[in-house]
Amino acid sequence: MHALALWYRREGFRVSGCDARIDAVQPLLEEAGIEVHRGHAASHAVDADVVVHSMAIAGDHPELVAARQRGARVMKRIELLAELFEARRTIAVTGTHGKSTTTGMAATVLLGLGADPSVQIGARLPAIHGNVHFGTGPDLVAEVDESDPGFAALSSSVAVMTNLEDDHIAGPYDERRNYHASLDDLQRAARAFAARGETLLYCADWDGLDGLFHDHPRARSYGEGAGADFRLEGLEASGDGSRFRLTRPDREPLDVRLHVPGRHNALNAAAALAAVELAGYDASGGLPALAAYGGVGRRWERWGEPNGALVVDDYAHHPTEVQATLLTARATGRRVRAVLQPHRWVRTARHWKALADAAAIADEVVVLDIYSAGEAPIPGVGVDAIVERIRERGVPASHHDLASASAYLADSLMPDDLVITLGAGDVWKVARDLSRTEGDRAAG
Repeated sequence: MHALALWYRREGFRVSGCDARIDAVQPLLEEAGIEVHRGHAASHAVDADVVVHSMAIAGDHPELVAARQRGARVMKRIELLAELFEARRTIAVTGTHGKSTTTGMAATVLLGLGADPSVQIGARLPAIHGNVHFGTGPDLVAEVDESDPGFAALSSSVAVMTNLEDDHIAGPYDERRNYHASLDDLQRAARAFAARGETLLYCADWDGLDGLFHDHPRARSYGEGAGADFRLEGLEASGDGSRFRLTRPDREPLDVRLHVPGRHNALNAAAALAAVELAGYDASGGLPALAAYGGVGRRWERWGEPNGALVVDDYAHHPTEVQATLLTARATGRRVRAVLQPHRWVRTARHWKALADAAAIADEVVVLDIYSAGEAPIPGVGVDAIVERIRERGVPASHHDLASASAYLADSLMPDDLVITLGAGDVWKVARDLSRTEGDRAAG
């Protein structure tokens, strides 16, 4: 939401906004001349001609009701994003996993080419000093959240689908904010999104995508499989990065080097390079910029090395993401101590067993309370079952809150440890606290 606010302020609109928790971005918004309110009240929208809300806000919220009563136009965030897409040549990146990283990589390549794209991304990209950039070039590189069913109506020049699986599915539960009713509904929305892309790029390695998009007239694929249009060859991955060759239609292959670890990031890089190619560029000139890419915020983000241990934070919260991130962590050769924060009650209710199994890749797991993201608790769902299932797999596990997790880890860190915080909520504060411990020791 705040990226769109900054965008439209840059375009000359008078912009104001509110949220229950806004500390992290309030200075940035106010510096741009945006009026900011903490908390919600109907009076906030009294002077607005247009009121934009995220999917987290219910349709009968008092601010929205008041806005409609006085004749203001009320829009969902995704609807405003659709208008933005219409005004630019857009590379739109979505998928269950990897969309922030792929968006950041594509933007980085275009910046390296001197194309100066506009950027809308759901994480902080150091190259643009934030998550929004108002570029002078014709292109917009944007992350698209597939949890919002409205993504089906977005039009783009290049539609990128990194993968698609069972996430943001409500199933038997009543919650509908940021959820599709069923996997079939999500797949239908994905097909509609793909159909509105002039060109579609999807991962050929991801099971089911070939069948889902087989009838798109301008579909292209990437991956390690022999049939991919943009193919990764000779992938060498380590705990520090990877290198591979990417074949591309009608041009010489690209020799790619990355300084972010994991096979999943090699696939993300292949998607980014392929998307730039499909947008009409020769991506080879952007390879040095991609090699220097250090990640977006909260994706394998290094916080420090207290007592010789490495402390990393990652946004992984779906079982597949947790698995990929912990496999990458194990490749470092360190003892992996994971701090897992289950995210949302509905997701935890539906996937807690798979989440526990993925977490058990670590050598030890500290499990925090469920981060609700505004959802109501579900009876019978909790952390204790996750802890017990991890223990059943022979991995030490314990239940902590933020403060006790930080204290426990600070007291038991060993030089060969890798502490990795996992989750989309505020689990990153454990990484911050451990890094402060490092600073306190240095100061002492």
